[in-house]
Amino acid sequence: MNNKILRTIKDVSVIGFLLLFPHFVPLPFYSYAVVCFLFIWFLLRNEGNTFQDIGLSGNGFTGKAVLIGIASALFWLGFMQLAYIPFIKHFFVVPDYTEYNFIRKSISNLLMVIAAALLIGGFYEEVVFRGYIQNLLEKRFFRKFAVLWSIIITSVLFGLYHWQQDIFGIVSAVLGGLFWSILYKKFNNNLWITIVSHAIFDTISLILIYIDKFGNWY
Repeated sequence: MNNKILRTIKDVSVIGFLLLFPHFVPLPFYSYAVVCFLFIWFLLRNEGNTFQDIGLSGNGFTGKAVLIGIASALFWLGFMQLAYIPFIKHFFVVPDYTEYNFIRKSISNLLMVIAAALLIGGFYEEVVFRGYIQNLLEKRFFRKFAVLWSIIITSVLFGLYHWQQDIFGIVSAVLGGLFWSILYKKFNNNLWITIVSHAIFDTISLILIYIDKFGNWY
């Protein structure tokens, strides 16, 4: 096999590892994220790159980036709560969302899961999906319409990564992936914007679950 085929096999294997390892290796309390984060660091370093090359630059973490992240999170929260959830409940029989029921009436559980949402949902998932996988797909897998295809495929993979949720949760994750992937490209691959946006969206969603208002604004 030539070098191009070997590199493609390697890249597909890397993506497969990042998607499957967190679900199938029973490491305690999100510690899989440390393994995967170090794995990405090693891959970047092996190619002469750093996290700065995927948008995790110190210069990118500005007040403007934070404000854009917060505003985009509120926009996406409004879309999900006032458009997506009412739409699917109108046309489909949607089972109750129970994955985070354990945080209801437990402030300690809520705070613990919010901390995880900030580090895992916000920081880790954005580094993996927007920062690494999307860039990898854009630079290695496509010649024509590379940005478009990398956004679409990354978003589908992001949705499938949430397979433990029902089909409506997977669809919402695909849509969220599209939103954050487009946001990432629109603001010149500044990963801090999508990290803040994703983290704030997850945090407010968890608070809504805690007060039993998630999807009940209509």
